[in-house]
Amino acid sequence: MGRLRPVWQLDFITALTDKGIVFTETAGNELVFLDQQKVAIHLVSLTDGGSPEDFIALQRSYQEQNCYLVHLWEDIWYSRREQVLGRIASILGLNKTLHGRKGKIMTINQVQADEFLLNHHLQGSAKTKYKFALVIGEEIVAVALFSAARPMTRIAADYRSYELVRFASQVGFTVTGGFSKLLKHFINLVQPNDLMSYADRDWSLGNAYASSGFELVSTTEPLDLWLDLKDFNRKTLLRLPATLQDALKPLDEARQRQFLITQNYLPVFNTGNLKYILYL
Repeated sequence: MGRLRPVWQLDFITALTDKGIVFTETAGNELVFLDQQKVAIHLVSLTDGGSPEDFIALQRSYQEQNCYLVHLWEDIWYSRREQVLGRIASILGLNKTLHGRKGKIMTINQVQADEFLLNHHLQGSAKTKYKFALVIGEEIVAVALFSAARPMTRIAADYRSYELVRFASQVGFTVTGGFSKLLKHFINLVQPNDLMSYADRDWSLGNAYASSGFELVSTTEPLDLWLDLKDFNRKTLLRLPATLQDALKPLDEARQRQFLITQNYLPVFNTGNLKYILYL
């Protein structure tokens, strides 16, 4: 390989090699895949320096070379290994294909949604009002979760906006037409004025949204997060346990940081989100 890498990166590289995925290494922490789409993976160790601005600049520099770069953090690899490999295979066009037109849509409960998304989505599940699955045969092949209505009275008294909170297909499969079929089902059911969603800038350029008629309306700022080293869950300050939040209140920012590190938390970040809206 030509350079000494951390154990987790070697593990990732071995996993790619075992799947027959061909790549080259750069002088930095990127792997460039030999694929028509030109895809690069930026490997981010928890001990690395850098800032969100550095990461965004790196991504832009690759985009200028017509190359799609994503940021893979060490903790995401350890906690979501199969989902990471599945997402990379999908980006590289290595998935098997299922045809969404052959499926039927059913309403599912939160337990069913959690089980599917924990296995097939990089960010796991979420609690939402509307939960639908696309089923082929007797098997769930894709799931979409939607929020409750959000009144937008500044636009009109009866204007209602909803959010597409999660969408995922089975790891290893691309369900052609599945995304649009689930969207149409939801739209026909609730008749929203618009549908909003976010694309994670660490992993997405938002192409799926753009091809489905969504418009890019804004980009959110990078978010500072705290990684719980006991379970590799990422949390904002406001999502930390109540006992920790109470202990942080009298401390300034520098002392808060020092205290959380002593409690086995590590500061990390993301590069923000791309906000898309489908106007109906």
